[in-house]
Formats: sequence, C-alpha cells, structure tokens
Amino acid sequence: MSNLKIYSTEPNGNEAADLEHALYMNMAIDKIKEESARLKGVDTPIQIMLAHIDILLHLSKKFEQDAELLILSEDVNDWRETFGNWFERAEKKIPAKFRTGIKASADSLFAELDEIAS
Repeated sequence: MSNLKIYSTEPNGNEAADLEHALYMNMAIDKIKEESARLKGVDTPIQIMLAHIDILLHLSKKFEQDAELLILSEDVNDWRETFGNWFERAEKKIPAKFRTGIKASADSLFAELDEIAS
C-alpha cells in the first residue's frame, strides 16, 4: 500500500479509496434488483425499491460519470415496469392518503434515473 498515491484532499482522493463509492452504487443497484424480483410476486403494500433508488440517486449526484456507466436504461425500464405492475396490484391496500404521493415520488425518481441511464 505504500506505493499508492494521494492526489487530493477529498475523502476518496487517494488510490486506495478512489473507487469505494462504486461499491455502494453497485450495492444499491443489487438491492433494487432484489426488490424488483420480490415485487414481481407480491401485492402487499410494502416496498423498499424507492428507498434504494433514492440512495442510488444521491450517490449519482456526487459521482456522475460512474452513475452513467452503472445505471443502464434496460434496468431502469424493468424497474419502472415492475414497480408499476406492483402498484396496480397493491394500490387498494395502500392507505388512500398516500397513494398519489407514492406514485408521484416513484415517477419523479424514475425520471431522474432516465436522465442518468445509458
């Protein structure tokens, strides 16, 4: 490790840490994929996909180039379709006062993903 270079004062400004954020971005993507697979078979009103997407988007704002490489359009389209299908099945089980907001939040998150996806 002594031959590794330091090239900035940023938390990831050295060769040992410069790709650590990608680990978390990939973890968020894996969690979204896991939740997508789970949502395909349920109609319960509970989902965690949007939380994982939100986390991925926060990381994407700081690490834009990596996000453009890691977030794929075909994945985003699959996640959107899966979420939409789940929402149709589970909508009546979601408290009425939250339905519109959850759908709007999902639409907004997927629109942000569309802007990044390659």
